[in-house]
Amino acid sequence: NMRTPGRLKSIWMPELIKELRLVLVISRDVCRAALKERMMYGFLLLALLFILMANVPFVVKDPKVFGPQRPELSALQIGFVSINIFTILIAIFVSLNTLQSFFSWERLGLLLSKPVKRVLILEGVILGLFGMVFLNWFLMTAGVWLVIFSQTREWGFYIWTGMSVTALMALLYVTLVVFFYCIIPNTMAGIMAVLLIIAGFGVPMARQAFSSTLPPGFVSSSLAFGLNCIPQINSLWGISMQQLRFFNLNISALPIILQTLAVIFVLNIVSALRFRRFCQL
Repeated sequence: NMRTPGRLKSIWMPELIKELRLVLVISRDVCRAALKERMMYGFLLLALLFILMANVPFVVKDPKVFGPQRPELSALQIGFVSINIFTILIAIFVSLNTLQSFFSWERLGLLLSKPVKRVLILEGVILGLFGMVFLNWFLMTAGVWLVIFSQTREWGFYIWTGMSVTALMALLYVTLVVFFYCIIPNTMAGIMAVLLIIAGFGVPMARQAFSSTLPPGFVSSSLAFGLNCIPQINSLWGISMQQLRFFNLNISALPIILQTLAVIFVLNIVSALRFRRFCQL
């Protein structure tokens, strides 16, 4: 009996390592496929061109254009908007194109013919797509950081901490696209992901409207719970703005980040369940 835990450990540890390797192999193939998408390079090129415009506040010092704020702050705002917009575009539309090619019946049939668990395939796909978006996020953030560093000669590590929230949001976007694609395996998956992200911007206004119009009770509690299940994009952007020192915001970051991670976790579970049916179609 004393040896039983040791035997169990010796059995499941090699199996776990083997499964992790399979996930990494699948994610590498998916990431390579995503990096071959021409659309991604078009978005990245446009993003870098917009990021280069962050040099403008250092050249044009007219207060009528950028106001009385410091030029590095105006440059950061340009970079912040560019990175967040193009992260959404890359995460949704490049991921959608990659899913349509990777989940084609020929390639999916080849994967399913091997002794690989369905959930490992799905997690490998999500990890691979996130790797592609993360690489784009890193290049765009590095571009903003280099612009600020070249003009101010300050290291500005807070830029990386502030923009790191966008990396978390990128994981959320990728998970949303995969989730909807497992339900609607066509272009509508990307549209649904965009609509849910837009709904995430309206969560604070909807919560305020419900609290002021509906009396306390089951309906208002249910609506509040439903709103909490929607990714709160505004709040995540607020954390990023707080770290980037845009405004004097006082946002508790930990609950919002934990809520976002919980949404990602739940989406993964539902996607895994739906993916089993997807493979049987």
